[in-house]
Amino acid sequence: MQFDIIFLDTFLGLPCWLLWLLASLLSGLLGYLIGWARFKPCCDKVEEAEAEARRLHDGLTDWEKKYRELQYHRDELDKDVTGLRASLNQCEADKAALNAKIAVSQSKTRSMDTGALAFADTSGSTGDSGTNYIALVGLDNLQIIEGIGPKIEQLLKNAGYTSWGALAAASYDDLKTLLENAGPRYRIHDPKSWPEQARLAAEGKWDDLIKYQKFLDGGRENTGDFENDSKLEKLVAKKLGYSTNPNDLKIVEGIGPKIEGLLNDAGINTWSDLAGTSVERLTEILNAAGERYRLADPSTWPKQAELAASGNWDELKEYQDYLSGGRDPS
Repeated sequence: MQFDIIFLDTFLGLPCWLLWLLASLLSGLLGYLIGWARFKPCCDKVEEAEAEARRLHDGLTDWEKKYRELQYHRDELDKDVTGLRASLNQCEADKAALNAKIAVSQSKTRSMDTGALAFADTSGSTGDSGTNYIALVGLDNLQIIEGIGPKIEQLLKNAGYTSWGALAAASYDDLKTLLENAGPRYRIHDPKSWPEQARLAAEGKWDDLIKYQKFLDGGRENTGDFENDSKLEKLVAKKLGYSTNPNDLKIVEGIGPKIEGLLNDAGINTWSDLAGTSVERLTEILNAAGERYRLADPSTWPKQAELAASGNWDELKEYQDYLSGGRDPS
């Protein structure tokens, strides 16, 4: 033991504590080198992964920029499509108006050839009956279309459909979108038949329009198992101040073929019958018919029927223009 101490004290002429320090430093350095050799590949992989992440991030930024550019171009194309569709609608409207003028011109020619002065005098505005429809209902009166009342007419005119020709050129999808955007009270209407009705009016084919409307139910085509009075006929009847059919309850705003059938089943067959029926009784009939009929408001029906039964057509028209779907807005 004494020899070992002497040896350590004399080894390389260095003291014992310095030898221990050198040994510790050497072992620490050796451990660092071993650790570095072991973990260096891992560090390299981390750096490579970080570099790849930066590259992908830069690529994502480029793609997002390209996406925004493509989105911008798409929006510009949508604007172009909208403009082209508007131009197409205008062209279709002009075409329908031109066809109407051609039809009038042909009617005048036939009139001169046959001596039928009625056609020449009314400028193509009459039907086979000789009735001057334009003089009675007005030029481009959209309310002659089955399914269109004052509120919807104003909605259509605000959207640019100011004439029969413009409405005839409208697509079903555009009209349906217009009604849906206007709110729930307009969404229930089906404009499928409106362009065809408007085309017949624009071309002065009044008798064809009347025949077509007889097989419409609130503007919708029915199965053809019954006929209705056409909207045009009802408007003319109001204007002329007479009606030959006191059993036509549909002349009352708010009553269609289905409700007319319910009232007939309940023994209400004429305007006088309806005028003498209380609102409470009418409500009972509707409630008993089911959920779809409970939404109808019969509060104005007796008054309308009374005006019709007494032949007060001007007053009836003024009153119905004031109503909204058969309801008193006040």
